[in-house]
Amino acid sequence: MDLFDLRVLKAFFVFVQWCPAVDGWLRYVANDNFVKGAVFLAFFWWLWFSNHRPVDQTREILVFAFVASSLALLLGRIVALYAPFRVRPLQNPRYELPFPPTAPSDIPHSWNSFPSDHAILFFCLAGCLWIASRRVGILALFHTLFVVCIPRIYMGYHYPLDIIAGAFLGIGLAAVGKCARIRKSVTRPAFLWIERHPASFYAFSFLWTFEVAELFRTLLNLQRFIRYCAATYLKSNI
Repeated sequence: MDLFDLRVLKAFFVFVQWCPAVDGWLRYVANDNFVKGAVFLAFFWWLWFSNHRPVDQTREILVFAFVASSLALLLGRIVALYAPFRVRPLQNPRYELPFPPTAPSDIPHSWNSFPSDHAILFFCLAGCLWIASRRVGILALFHTLFVVCIPRIYMGYHYPLDIIAGAFLGIGLAAVGKCARIRKSVTRPAFLWIERHPASFYAFSFLWTFEVAELFRTLLNLQRFIRYCAATYLKSNI
């Protein structure tokens, strides 16, 4: 595993030295949530309001994407808990590679780099978009690989195998959406919600897509705030 990752990383840095312009692009997109998240979610809403195929079928697949991506993230967290621990590449003393300097606030705080949450989430969504529309799905898959995942390898946030594992998990759950019976049973409550309370559904959808576009930074900050408050309270009362 380490040998494969190291060979890929070394080959990648050789390519970047050969083409320095790639370095600037990867540094830029690695921490730009608009380019990574918001542009990707534009594909989602583009399909939601398009009429290139039966609208109900397209929206059924997109609602399934909501559910599948959430389950994919949960599954990724479970795998991270039980998989062998892997420190981030830029924090690994065994890897003497020229990773770009990173501000401490930008370094992911997950306890395990394996698998990649970003790869799980975006490959799952891209897989669902591919089921809904081959053209949009191909754009989403290219965006996921070249804008979301490869910059995270370059910055030292993930090993190549972290990305590969995340892609398999995400696309695997998205593939379940090809089964119409499962897809319909999963999305039925959402369509009842749309029918009865469309305003609240779209309000929730806005919040969900905003969080995905922000790569859940708001929820992560809220989690840290709650943990800080809990630790402060326990320290003052014990």
